[in-house]
Amino acid sequence: MKNKRIYLAPMVGRTDEHYRMFIRILSNNINLYTEMITCDSFIHTDRQSYQVKAKENNLTIQLAGSDPKKYGYCAKMIEDNGYDEINLNIGCPSDKVVRGEFGACLMNSPKLVAECVSEIKGSCDLPVSIKTRLGLGYEEDLDLLYGLIDETSVAGCKKYFIHARNAILNGLSPKKNRVIPKLRYQDVIIVKRRYSDIEFYLNGGLDNISEIQNNISFFDGVMIGRKIYDDPMFLRVIESEIYGNKDIITRDYIIFEYLKYARPLSKKGVSNYMLLRHLFSLYYNTSSAKKWKKFLHDIIQHDKDIMLINDFEESIYEEKISSYS
Repeated sequence: MKNKRIYLAPMVGRTDEHYRMFIRILSNNINLYTEMITCDSFIHTDRQSYQVKAKENNLTIQLAGSDPKKYGYCAKMIEDNGYDEINLNIGCPSDKVVRGEFGACLMNSPKLVAECVSEIKGSCDLPVSIKTRLGLGYEEDLDLLYGLIDETSVAGCKKYFIHARNAILNGLSPKKNRVIPKLRYQDVIIVKRRYSDIEFYLNGGLDNISEIQNNISFFDGVMIGRKIYDDPMFLRVIESEIYGNKDIITRDYIIFEYLKYARPLSKKGVSNYMLLRHLFSLYYNTSSAKKWKKFLHDIIQHDKDIMLINDFEESIYEEKISSYS
C-alpha cells in the first residue's frame, strides 16, 4: 500500500509514557501520541522537562489551549525535548474543556486557531497538525470545518486528523460523543477531495482490519484509539496485515520485554499501579482474561514484586496440566 501511516490516538489518562513503551513492544511502526496536555499544564508542571525516549520515535505531543502566546512558549521547549510533531486539540467536547475555551468549541474561532498555529510555526521547526471533528451539533454541513481548514492551512498547518462525526458540546458526555452522532466517512472523503494539497487522516470507529485496509488506501493514514487500548494484540494484526510483519510475538515475550523497562522504575519508587494499569487487556478475549486481571490486581493492591507477573504463563500451564490429571 502507498499510505501506511497509522497513529495511536491521544487518550487522556491512557497514552502516558508507560503505555507508549508497552505499545512499542507490540509495534515499531505505529506513530505515537501523548495524552492531551493543556499549555498551562505543560508550562507549570514537570511535563516541560520530559525528554522523549529513543523507543518513542515518531511521537506527537497534543496541546490544548486558546492563547497563541502560550503555544509559542511551549513550542520551542517541545522541539528541544525531542518530539516529532505538535498537534492542536480542536475536537475534545468535554464540559471542562469547553469551560476552558479550548477543544471542539474552537471550531467557532478559526482565526484564533490560525494565530496559535502561526505562533508555533514562528517558534520552532516542527510540523503542526490539528485533530478536530466534522462540525458541532447535529447539523451535517461542513462549513465550520472548511472555515477552520481555510484559516489554519494558510497559517502553516497541512495535516488534519478528522474524527468523522460532529461534537455535541451540551448534553452529551465525552464517552457518548465517541458514538453519537453517527459516523460520516463519506463527508471526510469530500473534505479530502476539496483540499488536494493537504494531508487528511481518518479517525473514529475503525475497529477491524477490513475497515482500516479499505480507508488507508484513500486517506493519508488513519488514527485508532480505543480498539488498541481494549485489545492490544490487535496491533499484531495491524503489523501483519498492513506492514507485512509476520513475526510471531507471544504475550509471554511482551511481558518479559515490558518488565525490562518497568523493573528499574519500580525500584525507583514508581507505583505498580502506574506501571501495570495499561496491561489489563493483554489477554483480551481469551480464556485467561479474567484470571490475568485478577492476577495483576493482586500485585497492584498488595504492592507485590512487579517481577511476579513473569509467573503468570507458568501458572496457566500448571492449571491446564492439573485439569488433565
